[in-house]
Amino acid sequence: MNSLKLNHIKLFFLLSIIPFYANSQSETDTLSNVNNSDNDDFSFLLINASYTNNNLEYLADVTTETYEAAKIPTLFTNLTYVNKTGLYLGGSYANYFNADTQTFEYDIEAGFQKYFENGLDIDLYYSKHEFSGDTLLEGLDYDHSINISTGVDIDKLYLSVDFSYLMAQTNNNFLDINLSRLIQADKILFKNDVLLINPSISLAFGTDYWIYEGMTPLERYTTSINLRMNGFSYNSFSYEAFDIFIPVSYGIKSTYLSFSWMYRIPGSKYKYLGWENQSGVMVSLTYFLNFSNKK
Repeated sequence: MNSLKLNHIKLFFLLSIIPFYANSQSETDTLSNVNNSDNDDFSFLLINASYTNNNLEYLADVTTETYEAAKIPTLFTNLTYVNKTGLYLGGSYANYFNADTQTFEYDIEAGFQKYFENGLDIDLYYSKHEFSGDTLLEGLDYDHSINISTGVDIDKLYLSVDFSYLMAQTNNNFLDINLSRLIQADKILFKNDVLLINPSISLAFGTDYWIYEGMTPLERYTTSINLRMNGFSYNSFSYEAFDIFIPVSYGIKSTYLSFSWMYRIPGSKYKYLGWENQSGVMVSLTYFLNFSNKK
């Protein structure tokens, strides 16, 4: 059951690596300090480094209902090239500290994103994932994922849906429904600076097949009986958690310094399985290298 500690907490922070340019046509204005020409006619390279210290509380012993707290400091790096056609290719690397053995993971992603004038956007990408080290920090073990996201601007709000299909020993599906609000203030201290606040809330759903992968047949049987006796589903797609995510960024021209806070409240089923509320903060430094076609 200890493999439940991190779940998708690190995925929320990975999403913050590219915080302001992939949501909608109107949100591309947040990159106006990176490029003075049309945002539809430039390519760029994103370079990012992030550090987070996750605060986790988990059920260490089911029989005695003993809970333990842990801090999992993690360094993330990301390099992504985004072409003006919407195609992009990138890679990310994460190194976990406080692990019993050297622990790291990396992802290689290729995808396509498109923005429409009516405020609708779509993002489709493939990811190759590798993990090495302390399996206690791995959460969900998978090798490949296919992901699709779509969103739309509604007045001053942004509503989006993310779907992921993760392939490994068992194939799992995840669905997130997100609502966010971008707040932007220009010329805070200098002519070319900007302050961006993008609070969001999210409902997370997913299959639970991956949870039982490390269990013996007897453990799986006992877990299935206990879940059903307490009114929960087993081997199913169900509600997983409610998430709050608040990134705040200050940018000058092509450089952004970000501070993000995340809080996750698991659903009743996952609390029964040992998950507790999880929180974390992340500090990120992002640089956009613009390849504009100036005429």
